[in-house]
Amino acid sequence: MKAGRWIHVLNPYDWLPSYGESAVSLTNSGLDLVVTIEYDGSDGAVQHKELLFEGTCFFYRASLPGPYMLDVVHDCKVTPPHLGALVEYPDSEAALVWRKHYGGSRKVNHYRIVFLSENLILEVLAGSVVLRAEISSA
Repeated sequence: MKAGRWIHVLNPYDWLPSYGESAVSLTNSGLDLVVTIEYDGSDGAVQHKELLFEGTCFFYRASLPGPYMLDVVHDCKVTPPHLGALVEYPDSEAALVWRKHYGGSRKVNHYRIVFLSENLILEVLAGSVVLRAEISSA
């Protein structure tokens, strides 16, 4: 299956420190996938932001570098301008397969992000993604 062209959704390095995230954790809650990104705030306090993937039907998490186990081909000639950016593949054949599976009754989009400090790649097939507001740790 081909991922097709990508479109930029957001770049965590707009708010992360230059050395990136301190930790990344994934939690399932019903049909949602919550990705919590921990990082050092400008005042030195630990901060958190979350990527909420709503209506998730599939996700793939793996170490990077490492073997890529999905049958999805990404066009290596046209890479996102920043490797750590969250991108969407609007022409993804994988998302199309899931939309057909649901008989067109559910929206399914294909997202991908690489967390550079954590050496982690995440691909998600979900209805949408939302960046949740910053939360300070005590």
